[in-house]
Amino acid sequence: MFYRPKGKAVCADVIPFYEDGEFKLFYLKDYRDIGRYGEGCDWNLLTTRDLVHYADHGAVLKRGTSEEQDLYVYTGCCNRCGDDYFIYYTGHNPYMKEKGEPVQKILRAKSRDLFHWEKDASFSMQAPAWLEADDFRDPYIFYDDESARYVMLLAGRLKNGDPENCKGVTLAAYSKDFLTWEVSDAPFFAPSAYFTHECPDLFRMGDWWYLVFSEFTDRFVTTYRMSRSLSGPWVTPEVNTFDGHAFYAAKSVSDGKRRILFGWNPIKEGESDLAPWQWGGSIVAHEIVQNADGTLSVRCPDEVRSNYGAPRIPEKTFTMGSVARSENVFTVGNEYGRSILMFGEQPRRCKIEADFILGGKTGDFGLLLGADFSENQFYTLRLEPSFRRMTLDRWPRKDLFCHSPTDTERNVRLKAGERHRLTVLIEDSVLEVYLDDSVAMGARMFDLRGEWGVYAMSAVVRFENITVSEAKDEK
Repeated sequence: MFYRPKGKAVCADVIPFYEDGEFKLFYLKDYRDIGRYGEGCDWNLLTTRDLVHYADHGAVLKRGTSEEQDLYVYTGCCNRCGDDYFIYYTGHNPYMKEKGEPVQKILRAKSRDLFHWEKDASFSMQAPAWLEADDFRDPYIFYDDESARYVMLLAGRLKNGDPENCKGVTLAAYSKDFLTWEVSDAPFFAPSAYFTHECPDLFRMGDWWYLVFSEFTDRFVTTYRMSRSLSGPWVTPEVNTFDGHAFYAAKSVSDGKRRILFGWNPIKEGESDLAPWQWGGSIVAHEIVQNADGTLSVRCPDEVRSNYGAPRIPEKTFTMGSVARSENVFTVGNEYGRSILMFGEQPRRCKIEADFILGGKTGDFGLLLGADFSENQFYTLRLEPSFRRMTLDRWPRKDLFCHSPTDTERNVRLKAGERHRLTVLIEDSVLEVYLDDSVAMGARMFDLRGEWGVYAMSAVVRFENITVSEAKDEK
């Protein structure tokens, strides 16, 4: 369900296209093995009808040589125009700087079937003089009915005296025929906030336009802005993200009924919890939901949620502190210490679900995952009402004197007496959590294997309808 190529390779930016009942997902494939596969990056093509079972058709838009602009075939977009399909993409080659050429240019390829692509050697587009030459990438194209023209959004950086981390802009190029483009002499969106606005995406729902991009300056996230008009102003909602650190470079596509957002959950160096995050990983899909006030949230797609066997009620294997049971209702915790209820071995690919009602705002509570108490190690999916936060922590930490959680967290609002629903999806090292099917948080759990359960720390929590179900066998 969280697709990743076999071996060392990873999925990076996903470029989604939908046609004939099928999601066609181009993705940047990083082979992670220059010695065997050489330098550079291709576009591979995945197809899926159910967001669960994927067919990888291999490299369809292949990288060039070290002497060509597209040694790295980086992010772009796929559109249909008449009988032809077009890909506009970023050609990235760090060796071009030695030749006095920009590192990045926008290039084009054409196809009749989405599988066989012919590069257009006659076309290239580079940054205008008022932008930095080497940061000019990630084209996204849509048709604007109001102006009757195509609009290409791009990520760029101003060439001015602003601080380095404030030069990022989204700019626009315009075309009447989809082939000849003119870059605007003013930014489309320039908040003076980020190093760059990666992977722009734009769509309309009802009366609102939504501008989506990814940034690594303030946080490492995919974020969005909203406006009643393409000319702005682009408002920042209170919660302006779809997921946490472990969901990046996300772009969306509609199947005519709903809009699916595809991003990647990154791996870490050496695939170890305590190592730095790396570029690329496994694909994660969220369904975008428009709230009554126009803001956006995400939910687990129904196909993913249903790809598990019959849920079973787990049997307790260990308790500590205050734990009371009545059928499949557990009251866990007290006001002064930690209480734990464990349910045995955690399946490698599973869905864990539970309803909970918080008895008070003090303390924290949640799930324990991959726990081995004999080795004093476990992950904590922690809900902290006082801090309005959901986060993943682990013990032992890298630095025992550093008491902050790990670097992924989400804003949540929990009130005493309210019922909430927690859905946890686990596939090998990938973790994806949904709270009330409106707040998502991805993470990784590389190192620890063991049992799972629930806990409460200086809080009393009523857990109901706790179930675990294992993923169905792949077809």
